[in-house]
Amino acid sequence: MYLYLKKASVDVNVIYIPKPMELKIPEIKENKLPEFMEEATSTMIEIETFDYETLIAYSMEIIEASTEVSTFVLDSNDALKIIRVNKEYLINKLNNDKYFVVIPGKHTYPGLIPGKSVYTIFLKTGENSSRLFEDLVNLRILGYEAYVLKFSRNTKTYFTLCLGAFPDKDSASEAFNKIDWDKLREHVYTYGPYVGRITP
Repeated sequence: MYLYLKKASVDVNVIYIPKPMELKIPEIKENKLPEFMEEATSTMIEIETFDYETLIAYSMEIIEASTEVSTFVLDSNDALKIIRVNKEYLINKLNNDKYFVVIPGKHTYPGLIPGKSVYTIFLKTGENSSRLFEDLVNLRILGYEAYVLKFSRNTKTYFTLCLGAFPDKDSASEAFNKIDWDKLREHVYTYGPYVGRITP
């Protein structure tokens, strides 16, 4: 907009008056994962609806200590979407409808920023993996996400029985304090359990 002012009959000054600034607010979209078109992998059963106990039963049984992972805190619907398109995973219920999902390797999904850290409750370590896998099955029957961490030290291979997967130390410690250890030891013997990190 321009405004013309006459000082005299022959003098004209031009003053520029800028337009008011227009602030455009971007549309806020709900942070939801889109529907995946891929079919469930051939190594998995067709899981049409979310069932936590079933997902635990088909989750990974062993993970290498040096494995790079992508982690996500999701509701049950989005957790199922990601699990259905991955051959291997861990899942652990955090609270109500929030689940911690761990996928080996680097993965990205629309609207999600993957984490890299996984904490757990270490139960016991040994060189005999067969007994630990028996304990793993017992823990899963009780409703726990359990798995075995494999690592090497001084040319020897060791296996650690792990209980749960958590995004941070605080959530792992909270779960640790809620466990009825006397009851758990009726099914699985553990000595000196503690919270620690399993990812690099």
